[in-house]
Parts: sequence; C-alpha cells; structure tokens
Amino acid sequence: MDLQELIAREQIRDVKARYCRLLDTKDWQGFAALFTEDAILDVSHDTGASPHRGRDAIVTAVRWAVDHAKSAHYVHSAEFHFHGPDAADVIWAMHDHMVWEAAHSPIPPATGITGYGHYREHYLRQDGTWRIASLTLTRTNVELQH
Repeated sequence: MDLQELIAREQIRDVKARYCRLLDTKDWQGFAALFTEDAILDVSHDTGASPHRGRDAIVTAVRWAVDHAKSAHYVHSAEFHFHGPDAADVIWAMHDHMVWEAAHSPIPPATGITGYGHYREHYLRQDGTWRIASLTLTRTNVELQH
C-alpha cells in the first residue's frame, strides 16, 4: 500500500462519516453531494423495491424513509479494494437504529428498527472528490420495535 492509497482510504472514510452524520441530521443538500449524479441505491434486500437510480431519486427515497425518524447510523471495519487511483469498492459493517413517529412508520405496526449488516459501495473520484457511485445495503439482522 502506498501513500496515495492511504490518503484515498482516509478521504473515503470521511465521505462515509459524513454520510452517517448528514443522514441522521437530515441535511439533504449535504447528503446529496456525497453521491455521483448517476448513483444507484439498492435496498431491495430490505424492501423488495427496485434500485433507485440517480442522486435525486436516492435522496427522495432515503428522505421518505427517515425524515420522520430519530436515527443513528454507524459504520466500521471497512474493507477496501482499489481499481486504480480513482475507483474503489468498500464493504462497511453497519448498525442503525431508527424510531419513527407512529403515524409515519413505513413498516406499521412497528415504530422502530435496529439493524445490523453491510454496506457494499463503489466510490469514484471525480474532480478530486470521492463520491458514492453505488450503495447496496444488506441487513443480516433486523429487530423490530413496537
């Protein structure tokens, strides 16, 4: 591993840290800036829904799911695989906790979830900035709260 790869790893870690913070604080403009214009979000393992394509569609889908929730998202244990200087695949272990206002739960009668699993992501560096080009969420365990 060379210095440029170490720097890239830290820059990608910063992107993912911002992802968690901006998602939980519902800063949708900042959240959108983390993705490439043509990014893909696949949460079909959880929802059965088709993947969301494009930055705007991703923000709309995520916002619908968490806008009326108190949430906390955590990632750790990143596994990196680089494809040249401007592309990388990363798998993150994840843990999230969400509690919705009862009237806004996307999975009634549950009012909250605690999930564990993995984000599988592809990152691209565009104009010197790392962005998420694709994100697939696979949960290995979900605990529902009622």
